[in-house]
Amino acid sequence: MLRQLEKLSLEADGRYASATELEFLRNYLAAAEQRICAYEKIRDAEEKILDQVDQQLRLKNPHIFRKGNQDYAAVCRRDRKHVLRLAATAMLFADLDALRDGFLLWYRTIIKAFKDEKAAQATYQVLPEVVHQVLSGEEVPFMQPVMALTQSILGK
Repeated sequence: MLRQLEKLSLEADGRYASATELEFLRNYLAAAEQRICAYEKIRDAEEKILDQVDQQLRLKNPHIFRKGNQDYAAVCRRDRKHVLRLAATAMLFADLDALRDGFLLWYRTIIKAFKDEKAAQATYQVLPEVVHQVLSGEEVPFMQPVMALTQSILGK
């Protein structure tokens, strides 16, 4: 959304924007209240979401956050919290490009560097399911593309 507004501002400099150029803005504004509600639900349920993800992951593999004798559960939770917050913000502003380019691709490099692909794959399969449980049926379609993008980049 923000990138689209910036692009429109530059392209329409000195002239009026066309109806076609304004369409994305109309669509965004028509759904803004639902996006805000979804964002607030995710924000307010953040700890519950993270707890449920932890629980489901540990049911599948009790040692999912261990490497040798080290338990990295706290670090992984911190990282999931960061991903969830950025995902909710990307949904709020309808800006998948910023999420992908500004965070997900960088974070995928970190996951690979620390050889955490298996934990990431499990995490980013479970996270969308849990997040969608918090949202209404009308709100899920706004968050679904964000979760799909996150899963496709971090969960492979």
